[in-house]
Amino acid sequence: MAQFALTTQQIEDLRRLLVREERQLQATLDRQLHTEGHDRTTVAGRSDADWSTANAEADGLLGRAERDARELSNVAAALAKLDDDSYGVCEDCGEAIGYTRLLAYPAARRCLPCQQKFEARHGH
Repeated sequence: MAQFALTTQQIEDLRRLLVREERQLQATLDRQLHTEGHDRTTVAGRSDADWSTANAEADGLLGRAERDARELSNVAAALAKLDDDSYGVCEDCGEAIGYTRLLAYPAARRCLPCQQKFEARHGH
């Protein structure tokens, strides 16, 4: 499929956005997953409340890391689509996603109507 709705300049602008997002997400994940010992909560010999707090903090960290890893995967997929000329094409209907949507979310996989249908079906 061709990148039929985007100019060469728009594609390059979006590529730069995706590469910047990829770097930021990778740096964030590296920080989240490789924190130094002094940043971690120590709860040895503490109360149950301390353990609850530590568990909640760990759950929050894992949740953020999972979200960021998913987004990093979406960005990598978008960059791959740029390379195979399928970027900017809705995965569901095959129509152009649209430059303004891609500027707002460069890793978009669906046009706005298809994304709304997807979210309605999947409860997002």
